[in-house]
Amino acid sequence: MKTLISLLICTCASVTVFAQQPSPSPSPAVVTRIVYRHRLPRRIPPPTVVATTATTPEPAADFFVGEARVNVTKDETVVRLAMAQHGSVLIELPANDGPRYIIPGDPEMATVDEKALERNKRAIVVRPGSLFVPPLPNHKARTPAATVTAQMRSGLVVTFLFYPVEDLAQNVHRCVLSYNRDEVVARRRAAGLPVNLDNNSTSSERRDSTGQSTAPTSISVEDNGDSKPETRTPTVSDVKETVAPAPTSSAPVSTLDKKAAEQGELMKTLTRDALAGAVKKPKQFKHWTKPAHGLSLAVVRQVDPKNEFQIVVIGIRNLNPESVKLVSGSPDLLVEMLDEQAKPINLESIKKLHTEVSEGAESVVAGKTVYYAIAYVAPVLGARQQVKVVVSQTNAADKPASIALGSVGR
Repeated sequence: MKTLISLLICTCASVTVFAQQPSPSPSPAVVTRIVYRHRLPRRIPPPTVVATTATTPEPAADFFVGEARVNVTKDETVVRLAMAQHGSVLIELPANDGPRYIIPGDPEMATVDEKALERNKRAIVVRPGSLFVPPLPNHKARTPAATVTAQMRSGLVVTFLFYPVEDLAQNVHRCVLSYNRDEVVARRRAAGLPVNLDNNSTSSERRDSTGQSTAPTSISVEDNGDSKPETRTPTVSDVKETVAPAPTSSAPVSTLDKKAAEQGELMKTLTRDALAGAVKKPKQFKHWTKPAHGLSLAVVRQVDPKNEFQIVVIGIRNLNPESVKLVSGSPDLLVEMLDEQAKPINLESIKKLHTEVSEGAESVVAGKTVYYAIAYVAPVLGARQQVKVVVSQTNAADKPASIALGSVGR
């Protein structure tokens, strides 16, 4: 019996123990995650810098290219210009000064265009010679190959050195010189040097008979515009060049000379009569310009289609409180070219055939008026050209008074 009871007690105890044990929780489901590998872009190593020896750039040449504007501040000036083999250089000078002598140097290296100088006394055209060639590519040094020296009528001496270049775009197509003529004259007078060179110097210098070229040692530039007004009767050769008809094989030489002499006498007479009429009837000068440093201008023209020359009478009135001295050669007759904005871009001199002046014309007394009668051959003008009269005084030679003939009624 005791045994039975012990079995029952053990059985109950085991059941109780089993009931108190927690039931195991179900294990969670295993989730499989797919992992995607993102590849980073491959790093490109920076390029290896190879150390090289830096080459020293060639220093810029000490000469002008393209266009040059030179302000002359001393009497002896050296201007360095680039010039190509197939180019040319135009050197423009102030309107109140011009070249008196030109020393061209070796003609096989550079030449001065004398025909262009005859047409325009205020410009020098230089062209390269046959031996004016650029240096070899491996030749780094730049040296001048040609020289041209010019002495102006004021006495100023300018030496132009030309450097050969390969590129035509580097050619100095235009060189403008600017200076005050009065300052140049004052400096040369203080140094005891000649000034205001006249036209009486000889120009017959030539090279000796050597192995060199027979080009002139110097070019003497004659310019009636810078000389004192002429009062002489034109010679037969002068009139033949400008107003005489072209000779023909059938016309006798004596007949041509007679016609030329008649034209010269007629031109002289008409010029003198025009001046006398201006002095007697000053009221015919009606359109006076605004004063330029005290000088006012007016003109009266006499045009006869029968004659091959024209006459212009110029009245110069001095509004200054003191006398004014005119620059030698004034008044000047010029052909002025204008651009689309009516601004002057070029000036060319007109040759004066004969000039008659009233008394005391070189020095204008304060409040007085002087008259110039000038005979000239009227040039053929373009649509943007006009004839201009320019009068310079010694006190303001760089700012002359001027008047255009086209702006005044006949």
